Amino acid sequence: MKHILFLLFLFTSLAAHSQIAGYTKITDYSILEQEINNNSNKINSIKSDFIQEKKIDYLDVVIESKGKFWYKKESYLRWEYNEPFKYLIAIANGKFSIQDNGKVSVYDVSTNVVFKEINDLILSIAKGNMIKDNKFTIDAYENKTSYLLKLTPKDEKMRKFIQNTEVFISKADLSATKVIMRESATDYTVISFVNKKMNDEIPDTIFIIK
Repeated sequence: MKHILFLLFLFTSLAAHSQIAGYTKITDYSILEQEINNNSNKINSIKSDFIQEKKIDYLDVVIESKGKFWYKKESYLRWEYNEPFKYLIAIANGKFSIQDNGKVSVYDVSTNVVFKEINDLILSIAKGNMIKDNKFTIDAYENKTSYLLKLTPKDEKMRKFIQNTEVFISKADLSATKVIMRESATDYTVISFVNKKMNDEIPDTIFIIK
């Protein structure tokens, strides 16, 4: 249960904002959808550093964490926190593995509804094909440099865990640059991807936790 709550903390949004400052809504995003889908087919791997900022109202501070992210087509993923604590999540061969304080826990994605939904959401963002995921209602926005996709789960049960996820996509390479999760009007999590490298060779062993 501890791990499920931690993952929900990382990857869910429990409050949606109706207005997106600086962005204009795209009423017909069929062309954008085709561009993103075509681009996702060209991406075999991603390596990136990430910075996570967590704002909790009662602490009145922003908690910053840093780490590294790997993705390999079709469904390999490694999410590694290095600062200020060490925590590791990996997805490979239908297994969801978590390393915390040296202890490794392994879950079968297909037998746990929460893990499966989180697994599917994370991978769809990594692959860049979240726009064609029929599990979500999509609202699309743009400014001069980026697109913004707001994903709202269609399933009522799922909305208890994920009400809304905002994904920012660079117009330069159509890859995700930032994900925002809002837990309340005052509490939120921002994950920014930096130093990205596309289609570098990544061994399968990177995604195996022992």
